[in-house]
Amino acid sequence: MELMRRLITEFPDQIRDAHRITSSTPIDFGDFAPAQVLILGMGGSGISGVIASKMLAGTARVPIAANADYAIPAWVGPQTLVVACSYSGNTEETLIALDAAVAAGARVAAITSGGQLGARAADAAWPTVKIPGGQPPRSQFGYAFTCVMHVLHAAGLVPEEVHEDFAGLGDFLAAGQAGAIERAAQVADVLEDRRVWLYSDAAQEGLITRWRQQLNENSKLLVTHHVFPEMNHNELVGWESGSEDDVAVIIQMPEDHPRSRMRMDICTEIFQVRGADVVILEPEGDTALQRFFDAVAVGDWLSLLLAERSEVDPVDIRNIDHLKGELGKVPF
Repeated sequence: MELMRRLITEFPDQIRDAHRITSSTPIDFGDFAPAQVLILGMGGSGISGVIASKMLAGTARVPIAANADYAIPAWVGPQTLVVACSYSGNTEETLIALDAAVAAGARVAAITSGGQLGARAADAAWPTVKIPGGQPPRSQFGYAFTCVMHVLHAAGLVPEEVHEDFAGLGDFLAAGQAGAIERAAQVADVLEDRRVWLYSDAAQEGLITRWRQQLNENSKLLVTHHVFPEMNHNELVGWESGSEDDVAVIIQMPEDHPRSRMRMDICTEIFQVRGADVVILEPEGDTALQRFFDAVAVGDWLSLLLAERSEVDPVDIRNIDHLKGELGKVPF
């Protein structure tokens, strides 16, 4: 319990340190201008690629895709920038996908604390951002995401105002931490012992995926997530079986599409008719990056508070450890 509480408490310091690391780790791609970007990563490392691809979709001049798989798309080639992100450096899926990317002639950059990825990056002289190791990967999201955005900025794909916003982000989160904990506690009061459904606009799918991952791993909860407007074409019908056992959490941002916001309002009424509670979360902050990280902080605290109330160990991942042990019997 105490380890995860400390790590979440220190999240603003992690953001400050991540900014320090990236500021002292220049990435130079020379004349290379990628035609597309593929970000490799799984779980707590991989979510950074999902979020970056969504956050930059409206500004990046080339496609950015996240890849959480052994295989990579056929379009990967010499004009592709592949960013391999593995906190431990030993993530099986990421290393196998990296082999395929190298075989396809892709340009590679690495983000890791060491392991096999760190060794390969050193041998191949790939541009690399090294981050501190030794903690649960999901708790190191601040390092992973800041570094992914640093590499993409070096490739000319992150707007300067977004890049510069990272400098004061740690101070912003530190100043708002007490408020984030209070809001998380209010949400926890509603979610405790209920079925949880997470929703957002499609542009924020990476954010609610992060919420789901934290509730899965820290709180040991089965949680589902979906996005507007797509959920209106399938999952909404399933709400015919909704009940007072359900809680819908809808994260709303000023950047949401106006039509998606209308859909959220209408669906709130539908959920409530079925007896469900609906929690609307509107993150705080003056910029899109600040609002995003405020929402991340609330989600992290929510997952910890629910774990503490249920008296489960937020650090324990015995099912994943068992899976890795079994897979380890057959080297890849």
